Amino acid sequence: MSEIGNTSNGLESKGFFSKLVNGDFGLAKTYWLYGFVVGIVINVLTRIVPSLGALAVILALAIPYQVMVLLGVWRAAEKYQGRKAWAILAKVAAVLGWLGVLASLGVFIEILGYL
Repeated sequence: MSEIGNTSNGLESKGFFSKLVNGDFGLAKTYWLYGFVVGIVINVLTRIVPSLGALAVILALAIPYQVMVLLGVWRAAEKYQGRKAWAILAKVAAVLGWLGVLASLGVFIEILGYL
């Protein structure tokens, strides 16, 4: 029998993005590492790129990533076993994050009009 068949919950057989979207990394790691830290890196990149074309490429990659992180944060909050306040705050942050995704999408569409 394969190693995948021996896993108790099948997490080992999932890919990174599947685990991310499903909230399988846990609330703290999903929110702070994949959301906050990577979000800062993306934000810095969008501010230092030299051209609209490069900015469009970054946004084309960042927007789907942000969607996956926000879904993961919400789902990780659903699974969270700690203090209920953290799960609620994470969901509030996810809702606010969706507003950021909509803003990024608007900027992306506007940039495409210039290219």
